[in-house]
Amino acid sequence: MVINFFFYALVVVCFVRAVIRTTNGLHILQLDGYKPLRFLKWLSTHIRHCFEIIEIIVVAGLLIIASIFPYIQTDQFFSAFCLAWAAFQVYKIVWRKKAAAKKPLVYTARAKRLFGLALALLVVSAALLVGFVTENRWRITVFLFSELTVPLLVMSSFLIWPLEQFINGMYLRDARKRIATLQPKIIGITGSYGKTSTKYILHQILSQKYNTLMTPDSYNTPMGICKVIRGDLLPNHEYFIVEMGAYKRGDIRQLCHLAPPEIGILTAVGPQHLERFKSIENTARAKYELIEALPANGLAVINADNEICAKLADKTDSVPVIRYGVKANGVENASLRLRAHNIKQSNKGLTFTVTDEVAGTAEITTRLLGKHNASNILAAIGVSLQCGMTLNEIQDALEALAPVPHRLQLIDGGTGVTIIDDSFNANPEGAKAALGVLTDFVSDKNGKKVLVTPGMVELGEREYDENKQFGSEAAKVCDLVILVGALRTAPILDGLKTANYPEQQIYVAKDLAEAQQQLEKRLKPGDVVLFENDLPDNYNEAV
Repeated sequence: MVINFFFYALVVVCFVRAVIRTTNGLHILQLDGYKPLRFLKWLSTHIRHCFEIIEIIVVAGLLIIASIFPYIQTDQFFSAFCLAWAAFQVYKIVWRKKAAAKKPLVYTARAKRLFGLALALLVVSAALLVGFVTENRWRITVFLFSELTVPLLVMSSFLIWPLEQFINGMYLRDARKRIATLQPKIIGITGSYGKTSTKYILHQILSQKYNTLMTPDSYNTPMGICKVIRGDLLPNHEYFIVEMGAYKRGDIRQLCHLAPPEIGILTAVGPQHLERFKSIENTARAKYELIEALPANGLAVINADNEICAKLADKTDSVPVIRYGVKANGVENASLRLRAHNIKQSNKGLTFTVTDEVAGTAEITTRLLGKHNASNILAAIGVSLQCGMTLNEIQDALEALAPVPHRLQLIDGGTGVTIIDDSFNANPEGAKAALGVLTDFVSDKNGKKVLVTPGMVELGEREYDENKQFGSEAAKVCDLVILVGALRTAPILDGLKTANYPEQQIYVAKDLAEAQQQLEKRLKPGDVVLFENDLPDNYNEAV
């Protein structure tokens, strides 16, 4: 009777821990878009976060000892093992590391369905273990019950996939029907980088004159856009600005089927997400799907400064094209309709002159930081002019434009230390532009210029070189560099060393919390800190 009590108590405790570990796994699966194969790829590189290797070794040792020494299998020994292991499991539950998630698990309807199925499989597994394992020697395997969490979660994600596809199909059909009924003018924006900032700028300009809706944050996937259409799009919305993201060819084509654009903006083609696209050529074809989806009476607005985009613009003859540029690849480009010149940057923002072949010339003043934002502003100006706004109206809107959140956003914490929040940037061009902002920033002539970064990811075979180059560039600008995560920032460290950057001005933190602690120790009024990129939880080395 005593042995049964200890054994069943252990089962309950192990079950509780398994449920907790299931929620942790569900969080990562949600960040990976509920894609089972993508989740499996994450698991392959985070084995130590998925399985308790030491616990597995201990239990394997117990099984071997129990096989060699039969007296270990007695009820007294087994009860003692159960009690000790239950206490250990309670300790792991109560004292587990509770790191604050950057993007916490959201219990959406889909998450609840997946969690419910995984929980049901856990219950069935527990029942089978209790019901069919009777020998004390083999009952020791119950000690590892919570290790079933990851395999059962993977199984659940595959089992529920057909149901989720059916449900998603219903939502998408409903969204397409709503678009067809309300008929807003849709503006699609895509590119390897710059699309979110361009979306935000364009929305602020058009909203001065029209009732305009944009997809919020990074809602740039079919279900994210679908949610906005079904929940936020109203009959009085005249313009709907849709950011369109892609991880493979065909993704943007699907989004254009959901929300057919009349105007398309192509901001850039670069190495961002090269890990998934495999080649720049595939990236270019994927982004160009937006331009291919435009109607004959539509409009393509394309960044001619980007060499690949310029070539795509040249081959576009199915729809009118507005080319815009700041440098036009270093030469005067007669094909540009929109130009920005005399660009000046300070800690108060940007000023430059914009010239449009049709609308004329205007002086632009904005609080946005980063010379690269002149390009994003040009794209927004081109579309706004097409939508019936004047240069004077656009000029006023840009002067009132608030900084784009987490994209070179200036923050004054009231301590005398200036924060430049560029945590949502994750591409080489943006990182280079951010260092340019830090270079030009004037807060205190004696103040330090500090960089905090975990590096850039999803750059494929170019990831090491791009991060190393970033380190080399940072060495020219920064007085202190704090790297977050030793593994991913190793290339940046190599770049710093190559530039003979002083080692005492480098600190490698295990996570962002440790980096913040170092900042508190080292900063003084007049210092400027650039937070460049902030990897999601599924890329965090300290997960």
